[in-house]
Amino acid sequence: MRDEIFDREYQQGRDALNDGIDKAVHAIGDFFATTGRAIHRFEFDAPWQRSAAPARLAKPAKRRRAA
Repeated sequence: MRDEIFDREYQQGRDALNDGIDKAVHAIGDFFATTGRAIHRFEFDAPWQRSAAPARLAKPAKRRRAA
């Protein structure tokens, strides 16, 4: 009888521990996902680059011999 009660409480404790670990891992994953989206937006979705004209390539300079 005592072994059954102990086992039941042990299993409930393990389930609670596993649920806590699962929630912590999901919270950490959500944090990194949100941070990654923010960094991506700062780096690649800059508002000043959206309206800018495409960059032009510089023309090569003509070489001249020294006199």
